[in-house]
Amino acid sequence: MSEPGPLRYSSIAADHIRNPRNVGRLDDATATGQVDDQATENYIAIYLRVEADRLAAVRFRALACSACIAASSVATELATGRTVAEAGQIDAGVILTALGGLPDSKLHCAELAALALANALAAVEAVGAAAD
Repeated sequence: MSEPGPLRYSSIAADHIRNPRNVGRLDDATATGQVDDQATENYIAIYLRVEADRLAAVRFRALACSACIAASSVATELATGRTVAEAGQIDAGVILTALGGLPDSKLHCAELAALALANALAAVEAVGAAAD
């Protein structure tokens, strides 16, 4: 049985793996969304600061594989500056497109990043509903 070859990443994904954007906790976050995927041992937290219904700051922390880090990095870039509703349209497909794809065995990483973002956005909605 032969060993599988190395995973091949697009130049965009490789750049986000080597130089992830928006890494770290956001101390003044309006809301946080998390995903703890026990099947793959990947953990992602996305922090949002909302100002006037726009995502003024988006950061992430991850204990995850490099593809999840790249997907989370891209998710933060895509979400920053958007309204809460616009950010709600960011799904795994949007993240994969922005990354230039991921290897088949890593497609779930875009799903996890999208879910962490969706969980953060749901927490924003919950905070807004509680404030009403």
